[in-house]
Amino acid sequence: MIGFGTLLRMLKRLLGKPLENTGALPTRYYLHEVLKSLDQDNIGEAVKLLRMSKGALIDKSRWEMVRQQIIFRCRVLRDRHRKRICFLEKKIKEHKKHGKLPWRWFQKRPVEKLAQYEKTLALEKQAQDLLEKYEGELKNIVRE
Repeated sequence: MIGFGTLLRMLKRLLGKPLENTGALPTRYYLHEVLKSLDQDNIGEAVKLLRMSKGALIDKSRWEMVRQQIIFRCRVLRDRHRKRICFLEKKIKEHKKHGKLPWRWFQKRPVEKLAQYEKTLALEKQAQDLLEKYEGELKNIVRE
C-alpha cells in the first residue's frame, strides 16, 4: 500500500517539469527549483523560475527571501568578476609594458599569452554585465 505522501512525491516528479511553465504549481515548488539552480550557480535559470513563480499561489515572505538570496549571489559573483577584471587589466598592462625587455624573451609565446588575457578579460566583462542585468531584473520584479 502506498502512502499519501509517497503518492504526492511521485505525482510531483511526473508532472513537475511539464506543468512548470504554466505557473500552476505552488510557489514552494518553484522556490525549491530556484534554490537548486542557485546551488549550481545557474543565475539565469533561477531568475526565469522566480519570474514563473510570480503567478503561482502566494507565499510572499518565502518568495521575497529567495529573491533577496539571488540578488545577494549576483552581487557576490559580480564582485568576484570585478576582482578578476582588475587582475587581468593589471597583467595586460604589465605585459605590454615589459613585453620587449630581454628577460621576457625567454618566456614562451608572449603574444598568445596576451591574447589569452584579452579574451578572458572580455569574457569576464560579459559575465559581469549579465549578472548586472539579472540583478536589475530581480529588483524590478514585484510580487502582486
